[in-house]
Amino acid sequence: MPDIFSTHPTTSGSSPSVSPTKSGIINKMVGTYIFMPEGVRFETQEPGETIILLLRAHFITNFTWIVLSIVLILFPIFLFPFLVTANLLPDWIPPVFITVLFLGWYLITLSYILINFLLWYFTVSIVTNERVIDIDFVNILNKKFAASRISKIEDVTERTRGFIRTLFNYGDVIVQTAGTEEAFQFLAVPRPVQVVHIINQLMDRVDEGGNG
Repeated sequence: MPDIFSTHPTTSGSSPSVSPTKSGIINKMVGTYIFMPEGVRFETQEPGETIILLLRAHFITNFTWIVLSIVLILFPIFLFPFLVTANLLPDWIPPVFITVLFLGWYLITLSYILINFLLWYFTVSIVTNERVIDIDFVNILNKKFAASRISKIEDVTERTRGFIRTLFNYGDVIVQTAGTEEAFQFLAVPRPVQVVHIINQLMDRVDEGGNG
């Protein structure tokens, strides 16, 4: 588990000293657990606010729609030769109609793939040195944004249930905040124990600063 704070004290008001790790290009583009991402910002990021974790749902959660997409791609390739071989295509159907049908099918399939990928890619959970942020895309046009200060977090727990989640090491992280604010749920994120550990470190740091 990474310890995000160095042993050297930081000056009051400054950002905590962090030991960043290098992320590969692919990990930066489609990573699901990115520690100290470089060159990444979000729309409400405040001056001096540092991103500690950028999280997406584990890639394995895309398995269902990826398999379905493969089936949709392959279906016409196998169906059309079968119809021709079995002489099931009526002679009156013009070739241009078959071409348009193929193009329409693959256009819908491509849209299905793109929408599912974008919903997964842009639904992220962010942990900074000051806040936890949850960005959920219900659909392409509907986004839910929620944020809470680290100082308002009362409890953080992780929940990993089932063989698949245990095998691939992903689960839900529930962040309980003070007052009437709803609990944050980072769903199906990788390494949930490490995520809890890092948020607890940030909470301890805030408590030390408040008591100091």
